[in-house]
Amino acid sequence: MKVSLNWLGRYVDINVPLSELCDKMVMSGFEVDGIEDLSRSMSNVVVGLIEKREKHPNADKLQICYLNVGKETPLQIVTGADNVFEGALVPIALHDSHLPNGLHIKKGKLRGIESFGMLCSGEELCLKDSDYPGAEVNGILILNEEYPVGTDMRTVLGLDDVIIDFSVTANRPDCQSILGIAREVAVALKTELKMPIPEYKTKGGNINEHISVTVKDYDLCPRYMGRAVVNIRMASSPEWMKKCLKAEGMRPINNIVDITNFVMLETGQPMHAFDLRDVNGRQIIVRRAEEKEGITTLDGKEHTLTPEMLVIADSNQPSCLAGIMGSLDSEIKEDTSSIFFESAKFRRDSVRRTARHLGMRTESSARFEKGIDIMNVEYAMERALQLIYELDAGDIVEGIIDCNAGLPQERVLNVSVSGINALLGLDISADDMVDILNKLSIKTTNSGDTLTCTIPTFRDDIEGRADIAEEIMRIYGYDHIIGTQMNGAIVWGKKPHDRLCADKVKSRLVAHGLFEIVTYSFISGKALDMLGVPADDERRRSVVLRNPLGEEYSEMRTQLVSSMLNVLSTNYNRKISEVRFFEVSKVFIPESLPAVSQPEERPAVCIGLYGENENFFDLKGIVEDILSCFGISAEYERANQAYLHPGRQALAMAEGSPIAVFGEVHPDTAERFGVNTRAYIAEIRMDKLIAAPNDVLLYKPLPRFPSIERDLALTCDKELPVAEIEKTIRLSAGKNLEDIWLFDVYQGTQIADGKKSVAYRLVFRNSEATLKDEEVDASLRKIIKNLLEKGCVLRS
Repeated sequence: MKVSLNWLGRYVDINVPLSELCDKMVMSGFEVDGIEDLSRSMSNVVVGLIEKREKHPNADKLQICYLNVGKETPLQIVTGADNVFEGALVPIALHDSHLPNGLHIKKGKLRGIESFGMLCSGEELCLKDSDYPGAEVNGILILNEEYPVGTDMRTVLGLDDVIIDFSVTANRPDCQSILGIAREVAVALKTELKMPIPEYKTKGGNINEHISVTVKDYDLCPRYMGRAVVNIRMASSPEWMKKCLKAEGMRPINNIVDITNFVMLETGQPMHAFDLRDVNGRQIIVRRAEEKEGITTLDGKEHTLTPEMLVIADSNQPSCLAGIMGSLDSEIKEDTSSIFFESAKFRRDSVRRTARHLGMRTESSARFEKGIDIMNVEYAMERALQLIYELDAGDIVEGIIDCNAGLPQERVLNVSVSGINALLGLDISADDMVDILNKLSIKTTNSGDTLTCTIPTFRDDIEGRADIAEEIMRIYGYDHIIGTQMNGAIVWGKKPHDRLCADKVKSRLVAHGLFEIVTYSFISGKALDMLGVPADDERRRSVVLRNPLGEEYSEMRTQLVSSMLNVLSTNYNRKISEVRFFEVSKVFIPESLPAVSQPEERPAVCIGLYGENENFFDLKGIVEDILSCFGISAEYERANQAYLHPGRQALAMAEGSPIAVFGEVHPDTAERFGVNTRAYIAEIRMDKLIAAPNDVLLYKPLPRFPSIERDLALTCDKELPVAEIEKTIRLSAGKNLEDIWLFDVYQGTQIADGKKSVAYRLVFRNSEATLKDEEVDASLRKIIKNLLEKGCVLRS
């Protein structure tokens, strides 16, 4: 809320320096976002009276003016302007002055004659006709009013002011006005608030003879008040009002329009004035708009309305968008002779939705959206009529129209003094509390330990003891709070087991060169269709959101794969040649559908890769490493996931249940997600990693006896998994087998069709004695015998 310091001074005495005022307001809960000193735009420019002028002896187009600027001797200035005359009041830039356009004026000589300053035009002072009449005339600015010579031009133009931008929180819409800020300043400075008391006289008549009002939708308009003014005397507003409006960034228009704008800024209550001759049937009807009804607003734009929007209509058509802007037909004109003043309360969400739908935001709609006081409607109307009377802008008709659905009753809160002190940790006396609250317009009395507080209607944010305590504290002063040392035992913090496991997985994946991503837990309802998941798959039993952000965030995910593929797609389409990503998150498994309880939040890990050097075995190695970190030795089977390549996917099994699935993304799936390259995906059950027994590290001495190595080359069916061969070897070799690894797989010439060659290196060692060849040979014979049963033949 931008506030003119001069305007603020009309209601409260500013008895401290500007910096102290800002500090006090900050401590009372109103941050200062900015300070603009308007006087800095110019300096050393004053009003001067031309007492004499004569031709320049050395130039035909120059003349010498002698001006009275309030000093003992006239000031000599040479000018080339031809619109100056003796007796004219003009702005004069004295020696060493600065103008708003950046000019620095110094004394000098023009064709041999000294000039001790410069006469200023409106252009040089950066003025428009709206700022000062005649400012755009080609020549020197001639002042229309009588000002004492030597008067600072900043005073004439209203630039002797400071604009303070206060940050007003959402719970204080009452402070979106000059009077609202003035009320807070008066309390902060401990001075009196000089609230305007509306007084005026009517000129008889009956408002009902001029207009009737019907409110059809009280749910959107709880209160609508109107008054009539006839014999309008249209004129320019007085200078004090113009300066107030300009300081707040509003352009003065005429006395009637300026009064409505002035009252809105002063009280926070938007108002509207209708030209009565343009109100068809002399009827005002507050109603919802009809479907596709149209209106042309004051800014000349045409709008198509919907039944959710509230309008102020006459008997034929809408005359105003409620709380936003009037129609072009009902605007105040130069020949307007009678008007109808409107002051109303419109429901904030209705105004907000209408303004957003139509792409309109005005000073009026901004205030209605934040909320206005229903009782302030009447005060604003009375204040507007007072200004009509004081400025002699028209004759006020007797009678008032006040349509409402019932006005709120006074709210009374009873709070205890001891309870407030306990909440604040201070010892504030009951008398101090009563004094502070009364200054804040919260009428308060004290009886024993109980404060009885009558809450004003403009303070909807005050609901209980905590709010009363906050009001007392911000005025009493936060500097009264004395810091104390924390008491309590020191407790060592520790991460829970699941967090430690997640950190372990993340560290390991980062070590593999992967980057962590974080995606939404909400996915599109079409995500599983894009993955090709069958209709009877358990993953289709997902929780559907009642009020989603949009279709693509309409369900809680039961898998992480679709989210990972979306991220891979984004990076691929942004020309990222290779990526390695992982996500540690949760999937949501409902107990039943429709969901009646919180779904199971099952932790999971997803890995996604693509790039020229990536392949299936790289991904398998990463998965194996993660499982080995938790002491899990998995067995691998062929998986059957629709979104994975049918010949390049695997299922990791641990203790008979699946723990991970991984493989190359099916080309059709990759195409649906917009990834036109080979990509690899893995999904791991994080919950099973968390449930794995804690590793126990066992240390043993280095071997004392030598090992014996044997290579075993076999041919077998190409469909036989090497994991099955390795399992058979381990079970057959006995306790002396120390290690085994696969070092060759071959298919091609010299190998029969449908067969493959696999070669293992076996390491045997006895930890208690030197192993003999006969013992190793016996183990090999047993291994070969059992492998024969699997169809494996020793290569010759």
